[in-house]
Amino acid sequence: MINKELEEFLDSDEDIENVKFDIEKVKENLPLFSNEKICEMIVCDRYLNFGPKISTICMEELAKRRLAGDTFNFEGHIKNLQSEMPVLDFTIPDIREILNQAISGKFQK
Repeated sequence: MINKELEEFLDSDEDIENVKFDIEKVKENLPLFSNEKICEMIVCDRYLNFGPKISTICMEELAKRRLAGDTFNFEGHIKNLQSEMPVLDFTIPDIREILNQAISGKFQK
């Protein structure tokens, strides 16, 4: 469920350029998040390549929890979440190959 603050933001006319990512706010709220949520943040950070900072602070929080006796298998959970993500492929196809296939009739029904 979307929290009230996010819902109000989505309903507002505020420009997206004015939105700031506050790493200190993330650090402050991280202890409130579930293990699963923190794992999801790590996977999103790695998948979208935001940079190492989010993953690092999330892993530090999970390590603190482990030292405090939490037995949650976050390594396995992260691995499972990552395996569910589609592979991103940003390679540019060879336009000559596409044109040759089109000319040779491979795209015709």
